[in-house]
Amino acid sequence: MNKDDFIKFLSAFELSNSKIRKILDVLKDDFSFEKFYFNDEVENILGEDYSTVAKKSNQKYFDAYLNRLKEKGIGIFTIESEFYPQKLRKIDDPPYYLYYKGDLSLFSQPSVAIVGTRKPTNYGVVITERFAGDLAKSGAVIVSGLAYGVDSIAHRKVLAVGGKTIAVLAGGFDKIYPPEHTSLFEEIAKKGLVISEHRPDVNALKYNFPQRNRIVAGLSDALLITEAGAKSGTTITKDFALDYGVPIYAVPGNITSSQSSGTNNLICSMQGICALDAENIINELGLKKHAQKNCKLSTNENLIVQCLSNGEKTIDEIEEITKINIAKLNSLLTSLEIKSIIKRMPGGVYSLG
Repeated sequence: MNKDDFIKFLSAFELSNSKIRKILDVLKDDFSFEKFYFNDEVENILGEDYSTVAKKSNQKYFDAYLNRLKEKGIGIFTIESEFYPQKLRKIDDPPYYLYYKGDLSLFSQPSVAIVGTRKPTNYGVVITERFAGDLAKSGAVIVSGLAYGVDSIAHRKVLAVGGKTIAVLAGGFDKIYPPEHTSLFEEIAKKGLVISEHRPDVNALKYNFPQRNRIVAGLSDALLITEAGAKSGTTITKDFALDYGVPIYAVPGNITSSQSSGTNNLICSMQGICALDAENIINELGLKKHAQKNCKLSTNENLIVQCLSNGEKTIDEIEEITKINIAKLNSLLTSLEIKSIIKRMPGGVYSLG
């Protein structure tokens, strides 16, 4: 058995990363069931788990385990695989294996993690949707944790604008948490990517959430916190991002709102870059703003988008710059609004959506 298959075998037992690392060090290059089973050092490492694992140390059990995953439509790859994301290889405690459903090519694309409070204010909802939509349209893959609040808002907005998103679970695929997000999980699995380092039948236990957060941070080229209190669980993700050298962006909020105290403190302490719009992040990642990968625009529609890329404008200003007659322009503006590419602001001013 090669190292890749042996790590897949170990994944069936929900062992800690530290135990897997020690076992691999002991076995060195001999990853046979015999060497594993008849090894005192391995027995000491596994402790009370040894009897359970040892009884199943055979090819028949391993094949049956992989077949069960296949029947559920769940893939698995290990740190030895070519599919393993390079970004995760650089963190201190990379998962040795990941279960997945969806498009693995998303790992190689520019990505932004969007996280925050599970109980956002109306302001937090609007801001999260705005940033998630703008970043997704620019071509960034949005990473988050499928949780209540900011996480799910970001995922849903990305899907709504035809963008790509990665959901990192704190439990297994058979135990979606929160259960209310099962349909969202299924949609992301079809249109994006869902991953977990936990066996399908594992519940999202309290200590699994920090583990998940290290993966969210590790997969990202930038971390954006849209709204979070001072004691938010988002702090854990922020700390991982700091350790990994991932740039952190924070959206400022009302100084009297406890829900914005965390983001405001990040900005004041200079741990987070103040984000008033998605422009800085888009430029940091080298993305072309509002690139429409999944939406073909006409020549005149592209003229309007290009016009608004330099800032908000009235319909008269758009007409003067694009030279499109007013009747046709009204129709095009309505079409672009429906596609969520532009939006009409108070006072009849238009801006990119």
